Amino acid sequence: MPGGDRRGPPRGRPAPGPLGGTTVILIAAGEATRWGGHLGVRKHFAPVDGEPVLARAVRLFEARGATVFVVGKAGEGYEAAGGILYVPAFDPGNAEADKFLNSRSLWNPTGRTVVAYGDVYFTEAAVDRIAGHAAREWTLFGRSAGSALTGCPWGECFAQSFWPEHVAEHVAALHRVVALRTAGGLDRCGGWEHYRAMLGVPDAELSRHVVRDRFVEVDDWTDDFDHPEDYDRFLLRRARRGRGPGGPPAPPS
Repeated sequence: MPGGDRRGPPRGRPAPGPLGGTTVILIAAGEATRWGGHLGVRKHFAPVDGEPVLARAVRLFEARGATVFVVGKAGEGYEAAGGILYVPAFDPGNAEADKFLNSRSLWNPTGRTVVAYGDVYFTEAAVDRIAGHAAREWTLFGRSAGSALTGCPWGECFAQSFWPEHVAEHVAALHRVVALRTAGGLDRCGGWEHYRAMLGVPDAELSRHVVRDRFVEVDDWTDDFDHPEDYDRFLLRRARRGRGPGGPPAPPS
């Protein structure tokens, strides 16, 4: 496969379920420098209720009929997460946006593509919301501000969803924020900057937090683990609310 190495079974006929015929790409090939080797594992393997968050995401999306690819590195345990491992070719010139661009060859040419973050703990409800989103439009699923549940003080991007007719706009927005990052007009060109570019926000305002259309709010226990304190705070809060090991039985999440 051009640009990377796909390891696993080829695509077959769509599986039954709300995501049948959908390609889900879990991006997990970053260096995770902010995680710093916490727990002695990469952040994608941080366990919640005994299950690594990446393996949980694979399980939940596959259960709804998706073909799931894990974009990761060879020889670092990503095969064990399930799904189909894809080892990308990296382009440092794309800066932070490379995490979206380096798996372009996996995007579904005839149906829906969901690009989800591999360091996110997804609840069942969040995956159902992604799976059940019927509008054929480019969409960001995330949390627009901090969480009263997890204690995370800021908004987070969790997944993007798009169709073949959105690819040209999607790629143009990514290259736009990369060019601005390279020229010094942006400090970063990640998910939020890309989202604002998809909204048509002017260059000078791409660093300002703006959330309006093309966005679906996910405000539950779903959260992203970038730093050790994100993960530790999440577990502590779940335990305090009776949702962690040793507490009373937790409702489905």
